Amino acid sequence: MENNQAFGWLMKSAVSALLPTANSLSNAIEGCNDVSVLVNGVARDFFESSSSSSSVAKSGGGAVPNNDDSSFKRSVSPSSDLPPTENNHLQNLTARLDRIKTLLYEERSASSAAVTNNNGRINLNWTPAVATEVFTCFTHNSHDGAAAASDHTTMEQQQDLLPTLLQNLPTLPFEARKSISAIFNYLLVCGLDGVDALQFASVSTAFGMYVLERATLIIGTFVRFHHCKSLGKSSGSSNSEVGSGSGGGRGDTGVDITLLCGSMLRSSLRHKAIYQWVLNDANCEQLVYPFLDEYVHDPNFDVSSDALETVRVMFTGLAGPAGGGGGGCVDGYSDDADAAHEEYKQQMEAIAAEFLERKYDPIIIDRMNHKCISSNANYMTRRMSLQLLSTILLNRSNFNVMMRYISSSQNLVTILCLLRDPSPHITLDAFQVFKIFVANPGKPPEVVKILFDNKFKLIKYLSGLHKDREGSDEQYRDEKGLVIATLEGLELES
Repeated sequence: MENNQAFGWLMKSAVSALLPTANSLSNAIEGCNDVSVLVNGVARDFFESSSSSSSVAKSGGGAVPNNDDSSFKRSVSPSSDLPPTENNHLQNLTARLDRIKTLLYEERSASSAAVTNNNGRINLNWTPAVATEVFTCFTHNSHDGAAAASDHTTMEQQQDLLPTLLQNLPTLPFEARKSISAIFNYLLVCGLDGVDALQFASVSTAFGMYVLERATLIIGTFVRFHHCKSLGKSSGSSNSEVGSGSGGGRGDTGVDITLLCGSMLRSSLRHKAIYQWVLNDANCEQLVYPFLDEYVHDPNFDVSSDALETVRVMFTGLAGPAGGGGGGCVDGYSDDADAAHEEYKQQMEAIAAEFLERKYDPIIIDRMNHKCISSNANYMTRRMSLQLLSTILLNRSNFNVMMRYISSSQNLVTILCLLRDPSPHITLDAFQVFKIFVANPGKPPEVVKILFDNKFKLIKYLSGLHKDREGSDEQYRDEKGLVIATLEGLELES
Protein backbone atom coordinates (compact mmCIF):
# COMPACT_ATOMS: atom_id res chain seq x y z
CA MET A 1 0.00 0.00 0.00
CA GLU A 2 1.40 3.40 -0.96
CA ASN A 3 2.15 5.95 1.77
CA ASN A 4 -0.64 8.36 0.78
CA GLN A 5 -3.19 5.53 0.61
CA ALA A 6 -2.12 4.26 4.01
CA PHE A 7 -2.38 7.76 5.46
CA GLY A 8 -5.89 8.16 4.04
CA TRP A 9 -6.96 4.83 5.51
CA LEU A 10 -5.60 5.81 8.93
CA MET A 11 -7.42 9.16 8.85
CA LYS A 12 -10.74 7.51 7.99
CA SER A 13 -10.25 5.02 10.79
CA ALA A 14 -9.51 7.80 13.27
CA VAL A 15 -12.61 9.74 12.30
CA SER A 16 -14.76 6.63 12.56
CA ALA A 17 -13.35 5.90 15.99
CA LEU A 18 -14.34 9.39 17.20
CA LEU A 19 -17.96 9.27 16.04
CA PRO A 20 -19.32 6.90 18.72
CA THR A 21 -17.72 9.09 21.38
CA ALA A 22 -19.37 12.23 20.01
CA ASN A 23 -22.72 10.49 19.67
CA SER A 24 -22.56 9.02 23.15
CA LEU A 25 -21.72 12.45 24.61
CA SER A 26 -24.65 14.00 22.78
CA ASN A 27 -26.96 11.31 24.11
CA ALA A 28 -25.56 11.80 27.60
CA ILE A 29 -26.29 15.53 27.47
CA GLU A 30 -29.84 14.99 26.18
CA GLY A 31 -30.52 12.52 28.99
CA CYS A 32 -28.84 14.45 31.78
CA ASN A 33 -31.09 15.80 34.55
CA ASP A 34 -28.31 17.07 36.82
CA VAL A 35 -28.21 20.86 36.47
CA SER A 36 -24.86 21.15 38.25
CA VAL A 37 -23.21 18.75 35.81
CA LEU A 38 -24.70 20.61 32.85
CA VAL A 39 -23.60 24.04 34.07
CA ASN A 40 -20.11 22.74 34.87
CA GLY A 41 -20.01 21.44 31.31
CA VAL A 42 -21.07 24.81 29.94
CA ALA A 43 -18.29 26.53 31.89
CA ARG A 44 -15.71 23.99 30.77
CA ASP A 45 -16.75 24.14 27.12
CA PHE A 46 -16.79 27.92 27.08
CA PHE A 47 -13.39 28.43 28.65
CA GLU A 48 -11.81 25.57 26.66
CA SER A 49 -13.21 27.14 23.50
CA SER A 50 -11.80 30.51 24.52
CA SER A 51 -8.40 28.93 25.21
CA SER A 52 -8.50 27.24 21.82
CA SER A 53 -9.30 30.57 20.16
CA SER A 54 -6.38 32.19 21.95
CA SER A 55 -4.03 29.49 20.75
CA VAL A 56 -5.21 29.87 17.17
CA ALA A 57 -4.90 33.66 17.37
CA LYS A 58 -1.37 33.52 18.71
CA SER A 59 -0.40 31.34 15.77
CA GLY A 60 -1.95 33.84 13.36
CA GLY A 61 -5.39 32.26 13.05
CA GLY A 62 -7.67 34.83 14.68
CA ALA A 63 -8.27 37.50 17.29
CA VAL A 64 -7.09 37.04 20.84
CA PRO A 65 -10.08 37.17 23.22
CA ASN A 66 -9.96 39.49 26.17
CA ASN A 67 -12.12 40.61 29.05
CA ASP A 68 -12.19 44.38 28.58
CA ASP A 69 -14.58 46.53 26.53
CA SER A 70 -12.94 45.43 23.29
CA SER A 71 -14.59 42.05 23.85
CA PHE A 72 -17.72 43.65 22.40
CA LYS A 73 -15.89 43.88 19.08
CA ARG A 74 -14.40 40.42 19.26
CA SER A 75 -15.92 37.77 17.07
CA VAL A 76 -15.22 34.09 16.83
CA SER A 77 -17.52 32.75 14.18
CA PRO A 78 -19.09 29.43 15.31
CA SER A 79 -18.69 27.76 11.96
CA SER A 80 -16.76 25.07 10.19
CA ASP A 81 -13.81 27.49 9.90
CA LEU A 82 -13.00 26.91 13.58
CA PRO A 83 -10.51 24.27 14.69
CA PRO A 84 -12.32 20.91 15.24
CA THR A 85 -11.68 20.98 19.00
CA GLU A 86 -13.20 24.41 19.45
CA ASN A 87 -16.14 23.57 17.23
CA ASN A 88 -16.85 20.49 19.37
CA HIS A 89 -16.74 22.58 22.54
CA LEU A 90 -19.20 25.10 21.10
CA GLN A 91 -21.54 22.35 19.93
CA ASN A 92 -21.51 20.69 23.34
CA LEU A 93 -22.01 24.07 25.06
CA THR A 94 -25.05 24.70 22.85
CA ALA A 95 -26.49 21.26 23.62
CA ARG A 96 -26.01 21.71 27.37
CA LEU A 97 -27.66 25.14 27.39
CA ASP A 98 -30.58 23.75 25.42
CA ARG A 99 -30.94 20.90 27.91
CA ILE A 100 -30.96 23.35 30.85
CA LYS A 101 -33.65 25.39 29.13
CA THR A 102 -35.70 22.24 28.49
CA LEU A 103 -35.50 21.18 32.14
CA LEU A 104 -36.74 24.62 33.23
CA TYR A 105 -39.68 24.50 30.84
CA GLU A 106 -40.59 20.93 31.80
CA GLU A 107 -40.65 21.83 35.49
CA ARG A 108 -42.83 24.88 34.82
CA SER A 109 -45.20 22.91 32.63
CA ALA A 110 -45.66 20.26 35.33
CA SER A 111 -46.15 22.94 38.00
CA SER A 112 -48.77 24.83 35.99
CA ALA A 113 -50.62 21.61 35.21
CA ALA A 114 -50.67 20.64 38.89
CA VAL A 115 -52.16 24.00 39.90
CA THR A 116 -54.75 23.84 37.13
CA ASN A 117 -55.74 20.29 38.10
CA ASN A 118 -56.04 21.38 41.73
CA ASN A 119 -58.66 24.03 40.95
CA GLY A 120 -56.14 26.85 41.03
CA ARG A 121 -54.75 26.05 44.48
CA ILE A 122 -50.99 26.26 44.81
CA ASN A 123 -48.72 24.65 47.36
CA LEU A 124 -46.17 27.09 48.75
CA ASN A 125 -44.36 24.21 50.45
CA TRP A 126 -43.32 22.98 47.01
CA THR A 127 -39.91 24.20 45.81
CA PRO A 128 -38.99 24.61 42.13
CA ALA A 129 -35.85 22.49 42.40
CA VAL A 130 -34.69 22.93 38.81
CA ALA A 131 -35.12 26.72 38.71
CA THR A 132 -33.42 27.05 42.09
CA GLU A 133 -30.50 24.88 41.01
CA VAL A 134 -30.08 26.74 37.71
CA PHE A 135 -30.01 30.06 39.55
CA THR A 136 -27.53 28.75 42.12
CA CYS A 137 -25.18 27.11 39.64
CA PHE A 138 -25.05 30.06 37.27
CA THR A 139 -24.60 32.70 39.95
CA HIS A 140 -22.84 31.16 42.95
CA ASN A 141 -19.55 29.45 43.64
CA SER A 142 -21.22 26.14 44.39
CA HIS A 143 -19.57 23.79 41.88
CA ASP A 144 -17.66 20.72 42.89
CA GLY A 145 -14.02 21.71 43.38
CA ALA A 146 -12.52 18.42 42.23
CA ALA A 147 -14.59 18.37 39.06
CA ALA A 148 -13.71 21.98 38.35
CA ALA A 149 -10.02 21.35 38.83
CA SER A 150 -10.01 18.26 36.65
CA ASP A 151 -11.78 20.18 33.91
CA HIS A 152 -9.18 23.00 34.07
CA THR A 153 -11.91 25.48 35.05
CA THR A 154 -11.26 27.73 38.02
CA MET A 155 -13.84 28.57 40.64
CA GLU A 156 -13.54 32.25 39.78
CA GLN A 157 -14.38 31.49 36.16
CA GLN A 158 -17.43 29.46 37.19
CA GLN A 159 -18.63 32.09 39.64
CA ASP A 160 -18.59 34.71 36.86
CA LEU A 161 -20.07 32.38 34.26
CA LEU A 162 -23.36 34.18 33.57
CA PRO A 163 -22.03 37.72 33.03
CA THR A 164 -19.10 36.23 31.10
CA LEU A 165 -21.46 34.43 28.72
CA LEU A 166 -23.51 37.60 28.28
CA GLN A 167 -20.43 39.67 27.47
CA ASN A 168 -19.26 37.10 24.93
CA LEU A 169 -22.52 36.48 23.07
CA PRO A 170 -20.88 37.26 19.69
CA THR A 171 -18.45 34.36 20.16
CA LEU A 172 -21.22 31.79 20.63
CA PRO A 173 -23.41 29.91 18.14
CA PHE A 174 -26.82 31.39 17.40
CA GLU A 175 -28.74 28.64 19.21
CA ALA A 176 -26.52 29.04 22.29
CA ARG A 177 -27.24 32.76 22.36
CA LYS A 178 -30.97 32.06 22.18
CA SER A 179 -30.76 29.60 25.07
CA ILE A 180 -28.79 32.01 27.26
CA SER A 181 -31.41 34.69 26.62
CA ALA A 182 -34.25 32.26 27.33
CA ILE A 183 -32.69 31.10 30.62
CA PHE A 184 -31.97 34.69 31.71
CA ASN A 185 -35.52 35.83 30.91
CA TYR A 186 -37.05 32.79 32.58
CA LEU A 187 -35.22 33.30 35.86
CA LEU A 188 -36.31 36.95 35.94
CA VAL A 189 -40.01 36.54 35.16
CA CYS A 190 -40.90 33.03 36.35
CA GLY A 191 -42.20 34.53 39.59
CA LEU A 192 -44.15 37.33 37.90
CA ASP A 193 -46.45 35.53 35.47
CA GLY A 194 -48.60 32.42 35.43
CA VAL A 195 -51.08 30.63 37.66
CA ASP A 196 -48.20 29.22 39.71
CA ALA A 197 -46.11 32.41 39.85
CA LEU A 198 -46.02 32.48 43.67
CA GLN A 199 -44.21 29.15 43.72
CA PHE A 200 -41.38 30.67 41.68
CA ALA A 201 -41.34 34.12 43.31
CA SER A 202 -38.31 33.38 45.49
CA VAL A 203 -36.21 32.44 42.44
CA SER A 204 -37.33 35.47 40.45
CA THR A 205 -36.68 37.84 43.35
CA ALA A 206 -33.26 36.38 44.11
CA PHE A 207 -32.16 36.53 40.48
CA GLY A 208 -33.46 40.09 40.18
CA MET A 209 -31.26 41.07 43.14
CA TYR A 210 -28.30 39.31 41.52
CA VAL A 211 -28.79 41.33 38.31
CA LEU A 212 -29.21 44.56 40.29
CA GLU A 213 -25.96 43.97 42.19
CA ARG A 214 -24.17 43.60 38.84
CA ALA A 215 -26.35 46.04 36.90
CA THR A 216 -23.48 48.21 35.70
CA LEU A 217 -22.00 45.18 33.95
CA ILE A 218 -25.13 43.29 32.90
CA ILE A 219 -27.49 46.14 31.96
CA GLY A 220 -24.57 48.04 30.47
CA THR A 221 -23.80 45.02 28.30
CA PHE A 222 -27.37 44.88 27.00
CA VAL A 223 -27.38 48.56 26.05
CA ARG A 224 -23.92 48.52 24.45
CA PHE A 225 -24.83 45.50 22.35
CA HIS A 226 -27.55 47.58 20.71
CA HIS A 227 -24.71 49.50 19.12
CA CYS A 228 -23.29 46.59 17.18
CA LYS A 229 -22.68 47.90 13.67
CA SER A 230 -18.97 47.19 14.01
CA LEU A 231 -19.84 43.74 15.30
CA GLY A 232 -22.16 43.21 12.37
CA LYS A 233 -19.37 43.75 9.87
CA SER A 234 -16.94 41.45 11.60
CA SER A 235 -19.20 38.78 13.03
CA GLY A 236 -21.61 38.30 10.18
CA SER A 237 -20.83 35.07 8.40
CA SER A 238 -22.23 32.71 5.86
CA ASN A 239 -23.13 30.31 8.64
CA SER A 240 -26.81 29.49 8.26
CA GLU A 241 -27.22 29.39 12.03
CA VAL A 242 -26.87 33.10 12.56
CA GLY A 243 -29.86 35.34 12.96
CA SER A 244 -31.84 36.66 10.04
CA GLY A 245 -32.20 40.24 8.99
CA SER A 246 -29.72 42.85 7.93
CA GLY A 247 -29.43 46.53 7.34
CA GLY A 248 -27.78 49.67 8.54
CA GLY A 249 -24.28 48.27 8.19
CA ARG A 250 -25.07 45.40 10.59
CA GLY A 251 -24.34 41.85 9.73
CA ASP A 252 -26.90 39.18 10.58
CA THR A 253 -25.19 38.27 13.87
CA GLY A 254 -25.30 41.84 15.11
CA VAL A 255 -29.04 42.05 14.59
CA ASP A 256 -29.87 38.87 16.49
CA ILE A 257 -27.66 39.92 19.41
CA THR A 258 -29.42 43.29 19.55
CA LEU A 259 -32.86 41.66 19.65
CA LEU A 260 -31.87 39.16 22.34
CA CYS A 261 -30.33 41.91 24.49
CA GLY A 262 -33.47 44.02 24.03
CA SER A 263 -35.56 41.14 25.32
CA MET A 264 -33.31 40.60 28.35
CA LEU A 265 -33.26 44.33 29.10
CA ARG A 266 -37.07 44.51 29.12
CA SER A 267 -37.27 41.48 31.41
CA SER A 268 -34.86 43.23 33.77
CA LEU A 269 -36.99 46.39 33.74
CA ARG A 270 -39.92 44.41 35.15
CA HIS A 271 -38.15 44.41 38.50
CA LYS A 272 -38.90 47.63 40.33
CA ALA A 273 -35.41 48.08 41.82
CA ILE A 274 -33.69 47.54 38.47
CA TYR A 275 -36.17 49.85 36.77
CA GLN A 276 -35.45 52.62 39.27
CA TRP A 277 -31.72 52.08 38.90
CA VAL A 278 -31.85 52.42 35.10
CA LEU A 279 -33.87 55.65 35.28
CA ASN A 280 -31.82 57.42 37.93
CA ASP A 281 -29.84 60.51 36.95
CA ALA A 282 -26.49 58.75 37.17
CA ASN A 283 -27.42 56.14 34.56
CA CYS A 284 -29.97 57.86 32.33
CA GLU A 285 -27.47 59.35 29.89
CA GLN A 286 -25.74 56.02 29.26
CA LEU A 287 -28.74 53.68 29.42
CA VAL A 288 -31.79 55.67 28.23
CA TYR A 289 -30.72 58.48 25.92
CA PRO A 290 -28.90 56.22 23.41
CA PHE A 291 -32.22 54.59 22.52
CA LEU A 292 -33.79 57.92 21.51
CA ASP A 293 -30.62 59.34 19.99
CA GLU A 294 -29.65 56.35 17.89
CA TYR A 295 -31.25 52.92 18.29
CA VAL A 296 -34.85 53.84 17.41
CA HIS A 297 -33.55 55.43 14.21
CA ASP A 298 -31.72 52.32 13.01
CA PRO A 299 -32.57 51.59 9.35
CA ASN A 300 -33.10 47.92 10.21
CA PHE A 301 -36.82 47.58 10.94
CA ASP A 302 -36.43 44.80 13.51
CA VAL A 303 -33.81 46.72 15.46
CA SER A 304 -35.67 50.05 15.48
CA SER A 305 -38.99 48.39 16.40
CA ASP A 306 -37.36 46.49 19.25
CA ALA A 307 -35.69 49.67 20.50
CA LEU A 308 -39.01 51.52 20.41
CA GLU A 309 -40.60 48.73 22.45
CA THR A 310 -37.84 49.13 25.04
CA VAL A 311 -38.47 52.89 25.11
CA ARG A 312 -42.17 52.21 25.65
CA VAL A 313 -41.35 50.04 28.67
CA MET A 314 -38.95 52.65 30.04
CA PHE A 315 -41.52 55.46 29.75
CA THR A 316 -44.59 53.57 30.95
CA GLY A 317 -43.17 51.03 33.40
CA LEU A 318 -45.32 48.32 31.81
CA ALA A 319 -43.47 45.38 30.25
CA GLY A 320 -45.57 42.41 31.28
CA PRO A 321 -48.64 40.86 29.68
CA ALA A 322 -52.03 42.49 30.09
CA GLY A 323 -54.20 41.41 32.97
CA GLY A 324 -53.37 40.25 36.46
CA GLY A 325 -50.10 38.83 37.63
CA GLY A 326 -49.67 35.42 39.21
CA GLY A 327 -53.02 33.84 39.90
CA GLY A 328 -54.08 30.87 41.95
CA CYS A 329 -55.13 30.41 45.55
CA VAL A 330 -53.08 29.48 48.60
CA ASP A 331 -54.65 26.71 50.69
CA GLY A 332 -58.06 27.64 49.33
CA TYR A 333 -57.88 31.35 50.19
CA SER A 334 -57.69 34.11 47.62
CA ASP A 335 -54.21 35.60 47.33
CA ASP A 336 -55.54 38.90 45.97
CA ALA A 337 -53.34 38.53 42.91
CA ASP A 338 -55.26 41.12 40.92
CA ALA A 339 -54.97 43.66 43.72
CA ALA A 340 -51.25 42.98 44.05
CA HIS A 341 -50.79 43.36 40.30
CA GLU A 342 -52.68 46.65 40.29
CA GLU A 343 -50.49 47.92 43.12
CA TYR A 344 -47.37 46.87 41.20
CA LYS A 345 -48.68 48.59 38.07
CA GLN A 346 -49.33 51.83 39.95
CA GLN A 347 -45.87 51.76 41.51
CA MET A 348 -44.19 51.27 38.13
CA GLU A 349 -46.30 54.00 36.51
CA ALA A 350 -45.42 56.34 39.36
CA ILE A 351 -41.71 55.71 38.80
CA ALA A 352 -42.14 56.40 35.08
CA ALA A 353 -44.17 59.57 35.72
CA GLU A 354 -41.59 60.95 38.14
CA PHE A 355 -38.83 60.23 35.63
CA LEU A 356 -40.64 61.92 32.73
CA GLU A 357 -41.43 64.95 34.86
CA ARG A 358 -37.86 65.17 36.06
CA LYS A 359 -36.42 64.73 32.57
CA TYR A 360 -39.16 66.51 30.64
CA ASP A 361 -36.95 68.73 28.48
CA PRO A 362 -34.24 66.22 27.51
CA ILE A 363 -36.76 63.43 26.92
CA ILE A 364 -40.00 64.97 25.66
CA ILE A 365 -38.76 68.11 23.92
CA ASP A 366 -35.17 67.47 22.88
CA ARG A 367 -35.65 63.87 21.83
CA MET A 368 -39.31 62.93 21.35
CA ASN A 369 -40.31 66.18 19.62
CA HIS A 370 -37.09 67.16 17.88
CA LYS A 371 -35.87 63.70 16.88
CA CYS A 372 -38.46 60.94 17.07
CA ILE A 373 -41.56 62.63 15.60
CA SER A 374 -39.76 65.15 13.41
CA SER A 375 -39.82 64.97 9.63
CA ASN A 376 -36.21 63.75 9.71
CA ALA A 377 -37.18 60.50 11.43
CA ASN A 378 -38.19 57.43 9.43
CA TYR A 379 -41.86 56.56 9.06
CA MET A 380 -42.09 53.77 11.63
CA THR A 381 -40.12 55.72 14.24
CA ARG A 382 -42.42 58.72 13.80
CA ARG A 383 -45.57 56.65 13.96
CA MET A 384 -44.64 54.53 16.98
CA SER A 385 -43.17 57.52 18.82
CA LEU A 386 -46.37 59.47 18.23
CA GLN A 387 -48.40 56.57 19.60
CA LEU A 388 -46.14 56.45 22.65
CA LEU A 389 -46.49 60.20 23.18
CA SER A 390 -50.28 59.82 23.11
CA THR A 391 -50.09 56.97 25.62
CA ILE A 392 -47.91 59.04 27.95
CA LEU A 393 -50.13 62.13 27.82
CA LEU A 394 -53.36 60.19 28.35
CA ASN A 395 -52.06 58.26 31.37
CA ARG A 396 -53.43 59.74 34.60
CA SER A 397 -50.09 59.24 36.31
CA ASN A 398 -48.57 61.72 33.86
CA PHE A 399 -50.99 64.58 34.54
CA ASN A 400 -48.21 67.09 35.22
CA VAL A 401 -46.35 66.06 32.07
CA MET A 402 -49.56 66.32 30.02
CA MET A 403 -50.38 69.80 31.30
CA ARG A 404 -46.88 71.01 30.59
CA TYR A 405 -46.95 69.58 27.08
CA ILE A 406 -50.36 70.92 26.03
CA SER A 407 -49.57 74.35 27.46
CA SER A 408 -46.86 74.90 24.87
CA SER A 409 -47.76 76.64 21.61
CA GLN A 410 -44.65 75.18 19.98
CA ASN A 411 -45.82 71.67 20.81
CA LEU A 412 -49.19 72.51 19.26
CA VAL A 413 -47.50 73.65 16.05
CA THR A 414 -45.55 70.38 15.95
CA ILE A 415 -48.74 68.32 16.25
CA LEU A 416 -50.61 70.48 13.68
CA CYS A 417 -47.87 69.72 11.17
CA LEU A 418 -48.25 66.00 11.84
CA LEU A 419 -52.01 66.35 11.48
CA ARG A 420 -51.40 67.29 7.83
CA ASP A 421 -48.96 64.45 7.16
CA PRO A 422 -49.48 62.50 3.89
CA SER A 423 -49.72 59.23 5.84
CA PRO A 424 -53.25 58.48 7.12
CA HIS A 425 -51.77 56.50 10.01
CA ILE A 426 -49.67 59.46 11.14
CA THR A 427 -52.66 61.82 10.94
CA LEU A 428 -54.80 59.46 13.01
CA ASP A 429 -52.12 59.19 15.68
CA ALA A 430 -51.60 62.97 15.61
CA PHE A 431 -55.34 63.48 16.19
CA GLN A 432 -55.07 61.50 19.43
CA VAL A 433 -52.63 64.14 20.71
CA PHE A 434 -54.34 67.15 19.11
CA LYS A 435 -57.63 66.39 20.85
CA ILE A 436 -55.92 66.86 24.23
CA PHE A 437 -54.89 70.42 23.30
CA VAL A 438 -58.47 71.25 22.28
CA ALA A 439 -60.10 69.58 25.30
CA ASN A 440 -57.91 71.43 27.81
CA PRO A 441 -60.24 73.83 29.70
CA GLY A 442 -57.31 75.96 30.82
CA LYS A 443 -55.64 76.69 27.50
CA PRO A 444 -52.91 79.36 27.67
CA PRO A 445 -53.62 82.49 25.57
CA GLU A 446 -50.94 81.60 22.98
CA VAL A 447 -52.52 78.17 22.41
CA VAL A 448 -56.01 79.70 22.15
CA LYS A 449 -54.77 82.22 19.59
CA ILE A 450 -53.28 79.55 17.30
CA LEU A 451 -56.46 77.49 17.48
CA PHE A 452 -58.70 80.52 16.96
CA ASP A 453 -56.69 81.86 14.02
CA ASN A 454 -56.91 78.47 12.29
CA LYS A 455 -60.26 77.23 13.54
CA PHE A 456 -62.17 77.44 10.24
CA LYS A 457 -59.41 75.64 8.36
CA LEU A 458 -59.19 73.08 11.15
CA ILE A 459 -62.95 72.49 11.25
CA LYS A 460 -63.06 71.97 7.49
CA TYR A 461 -60.05 69.66 7.56
CA LEU A 462 -61.25 67.63 10.55
CA SER A 463 -64.70 67.18 9.05
CA GLY A 464 -63.19 65.09 6.27
CA LEU A 465 -60.43 63.45 8.33
CA HIS A 466 -60.85 59.67 8.25
CA LYS A 467 -64.55 60.01 7.46
CA ASP A 468 -64.64 56.37 6.40
CA ARG A 469 -63.69 55.42 9.96
CA GLU A 470 -66.68 57.05 11.59
CA GLY A 471 -69.06 54.24 10.68
CA SER A 472 -67.01 51.52 12.39
CA ASP A 473 -65.31 53.48 15.17
CA GLU A 474 -67.89 55.10 17.44
CA GLN A 475 -65.31 56.48 19.85
CA TYR A 476 -63.41 58.24 17.08
CA ARG A 477 -66.62 59.67 15.66
CA ASP A 478 -67.68 61.04 19.05
CA GLU A 479 -64.26 62.44 19.89
CA LYS A 480 -63.93 64.15 16.53
CA GLY A 481 -67.39 65.65 16.90
CA LEU A 482 -66.49 67.00 20.32
CA VAL A 483 -63.24 68.53 19.02
CA ILE A 484 -65.07 70.23 16.14
CA ALA A 485 -67.79 71.54 18.46
CA THR A 486 -65.16 72.90 20.85
CA LEU A 487 -63.36 74.67 18.03
CA GLU A 488 -66.63 76.17 16.74
CA GLY A 489 -67.30 77.69 20.16
CA LEU A 490 -63.76 78.96 20.63
CA GLU A 491 -63.43 82.71 21.16
CA LEU A 492 -60.59 85.03 22.03
CA GLU A 493 -60.75 86.66 25.43
CA SER A 494 -60.89 90.43 25.23
